[in-house]
Formats: sequence, structure tokens, C-alpha cells
Amino acid sequence: MLRDYLSGEEFVGFMEKITGTELVRGYLDLAAQRYKKGNHLLCHDDDVHRGKMTRKIAYIIYLVDEEWSEEDGGALGLFDSDDSRYPTKVVSHIVPEFNSIGFFLTGMVSYHTVEEVTVADQKRERWSVTGWFYGPATENNTTEENTLQILPSSVLPQVSPLEHLVDTKDDQTQWAKWINPDYLKAAVQVQIQDTFMEQSSVELHNFLHPKAFQSILSCLSQEFWHSASLKGPAHLRSYLEKESLASDTDIRELAGFLRSDSFGRFLASVTSLQLVDASQQVRRFNKGHYTLIHDQALEPAGLDVTLSLMPPVPKEDPHAEWDESWGGATHYVADKDELLRISPDSNSLSLVLRDEGTLRFVKYLNHMAPRDIQEISMVFTEQNEDE
Repeated sequence: MLRDYLSGEEFVGFMEKITGTELVRGYLDLAAQRYKKGNHLLCHDDDVHRGKMTRKIAYIIYLVDEEWSEEDGGALGLFDSDDSRYPTKVVSHIVPEFNSIGFFLTGMVSYHTVEEVTVADQKRERWSVTGWFYGPATENNTTEENTLQILPSSVLPQVSPLEHLVDTKDDQTQWAKWINPDYLKAAVQVQIQDTFMEQSSVELHNFLHPKAFQSILSCLSQEFWHSASLKGPAHLRSYLEKESLASDTDIRELAGFLRSDSFGRFLASVTSLQLVDASQQVRRFNKGHYTLIHDQALEPAGLDVTLSLMPPVPKEDPHAEWDESWGGATHYVADKDELLRISPDSNSLSLVLRDEGTLRFVKYLNHMAPRDIQEISMVFTEQNEDE
């Protein structure tokens, strides 16, 4: 009954009149949606074509309770876009209101999000009926390859050769400065290598030398992150990156060690991989941050090396163990299967060998997470067999 009315002449004609958009009669998408506490929908554009028709208008009929307010979350956020047609920032919020309808034109720059539901009472939920009105496809909204957005190479971290730090004979001195001495024992390295060879991944807890770790933690204050830049575009990622480490001596030295040939030789001792290049990001995920998989911004295959630099939490703290319901974990997937999930931790180094068929993303960190995530994220690549 509702579908018949919304797709009928009276309502479609009304929508055409107020939007100036040509629509088809008798055809639309319609579905009920239920968002619970913590639910959200990340940035996307709704630009979908079906034969000679294309989505023209998205609509939302809100069925929330009459007391719903901005503090309860679940607002529809509409993004602005830049000259390259990438989403920049949310410029309009539509807060759900009982028995109201919201709508907007769809297309290649109709980026939007459903912001996280943050109700205190879990029994309250964001109910709605949503869908799209369709219209005839035109030359301006076709999906030809030459009209699709091509993401610049800058959305991926720059890969460069490992930097020379010390000669091989001086490796042990460098390693002893930064790495927990347990991981410098030959027998332990053999065990790590066996695990890595069997599983293609391994996590090394309490990785940094305790003294070095405490020194690094003392640097990672709010002031340190104040000059970090928000990385986008929002349909691909959202997190802070500290790009300049010039005034942060300890962090700069650690980052330099991790990008060095000396650290590459340590990795070789526990993985048997001959690594020659690497990318690196010093980054932080606050609540609301995430990464997404995008087929135009695929990371190169290689060894993912992530050093988690979160402060330790006392074991008696009820939030000592990371809860998966908070988000923030790194998920490895191939096709539709999840292969591996790594949760944030304190002073932990994760090594994951990722081939071309495996992708990864950091799940949205929601408002229930008791702490933010800070890490140094790297991708190392192997020496070409022909070299």
C-alpha cells in the first residue's frame, strides 16, 4: 500500500515538482531499516544504475519515537565534495524526526552517511523506511569508465627503499635499544618463524623494550596529535596522520629505526622474507574513524607490520581486554571470507603476509570504545626475484 502510493502519479508528480527531476512511475525501491545503538552507515554515494534507469532521489521516512533528538545520533549527514568529486566534510545534518520524510538527489557526488546511533537506552532504535525513486539515465549520469572517479596515488602511503642505518655487524646494538630482549634470542626467533611460516601471521606482544616503550608513550600526548592531519577522502578512510616528526625526537628515531635496513634484517630473522621497500604512517584512530576497501585504492601486496602504541591498561580494569563491539580491529578478508582479525593492543607488533587476493580494513571505532588507537602502520615489500 505504501509502495503503491509512493510510486504512484500523485506522489511522484509532487516529487518531480519540488525537485525539478524527471522520475518514472510505478517503480521504486523500498525497505525497512533498523539501527540499534552503535549502528551506522559510512560514506557512500548511492549512484546505482539499472539498465536505462538510474537512482535519482533517495528518501527516508523516519519512524523513531517522538522524543528522538540530536544527542541520540542516527542523523543523515550530507557531504560536500571538491573539484575532483571526492567527499570532503559533512555540511548538512538531518536529525530523525517522527513521521517526517527526508530526501536528496543522488549521483556521483551524493555522498552521505548515517551517523552512529548513540542512544543511552538500548531499547530505543532508529526505525525508518528508505528507498530510491528512479528516472531515465542520461549522458550525464552513465557509468562509462571515463566518468568514474580515479583516486590519486596520494591516497596510499608512499613506498620507498629501506634507509641505511647501521652495518650488519651493528644490528644487535640497534635491536637491543628498541626491541624486547626476549625477541633477540635465537630460539625465540626460530619459534616465531615457525609460527609465521605456518599461519602467515604472528603477533609479538610487549615488543618494544620497556624503557623505549615508556619513552615513546610519554611523547604521544594530545599536543603531539594536535598537528596531525585528517586523512580522507571519507569514502575511503578517516583517521589522523602525524606527517612531520621533526620536533619529536624519540618518535622520529623509532620511526627511522622501523624504516631501516637494520629492522628489515630483524624481520628477515623472524619471517625469512628479504624486504627492501616500505611505506609508513604514524596514525591515530579517534571515535568515528575507519578505513574502507576501495577497488581504485588497493594496497600493494606485502608484509603488513603494525606497531600498536596504546597505553597499557591494568588487568583489573573492566575494559582491559579489547571488546570487539567497540570496533577498531583490523580485518583481513578474501572474497567474502574473513581470514584474520587483529584487535588493538598495547606495545604489540603484528606481522601479516598479505597476497594480492587479500584485503584489509580497520573497522569503524564507535562511541563505546573507552580509548583511542595509536600506531605505526607499515607495509614492507620483498626483493624482486629477478634482482
